Amino acid sequence: MALNDTLVVFADGNPIDVLRACPVLDRPATRALAERLFPAADVEEIGDELLRDALNPPAGVVYVGCFAGLDLVCSWHLTPRRPSELDPVVLSATQRRNVYLHAAHGDAGWCSYGLWRDGARVRAVSVCPDPAVSEDEGEPLPFEDAGDEDLTCRSMHALFGFRCDEDEDRLDDVDPEVIPVVAYRVSTAS
Repeated sequence: MALNDTLVVFADGNPIDVLRACPVLDRPATRALAERLFPAADVEEIGDELLRDALNPPAGVVYVGCFAGLDLVCSWHLTPRRPSELDPVVLSATQRRNVYLHAAHGDAGWCSYGLWRDGARVRAVSVCPDPAVSEDEGEPLPFEDAGDEDLTCRSMHALFGFRCDEDEDRLDDVDPEVIPVVAYRVSTAS
């Protein structure tokens, strides 16, 4: 699993339950969501990808997956330095109750995640050697107590069911290699 990732998930309930069920992609909904997130840009479909390979998208590319009960987006353009700085346009992009943000840069030692319920921020964490990027708001989530594992991997597994170390996969883990997403090139309109 990539140690560099950017992922925003909009879910009606627990995202792990939806992702574990190998959901069916709603392709028209992916385009509509990409256009809502980037309203002043040209959005061009450029192919399909698996979520595992979409977590660390190149510049100018956004990966979108829309499914019954859950929408997800991988785009560095949407990722703030701190979760509390997530653009309100992103938070209101769908009508889903819960919004989850996860981002990490392994080389920089940075990990960030946030959780919103019904529009209210519940948790915002950004751990980084640069104190200007650090953040710790809200009540700690249960997985934060286990200090024996990398926070990036712990948070990814707790929020979305993915494991960083494939050697430790369990039968009930989410497999990002079976979850399809659509790739869009996003460019400023001329």
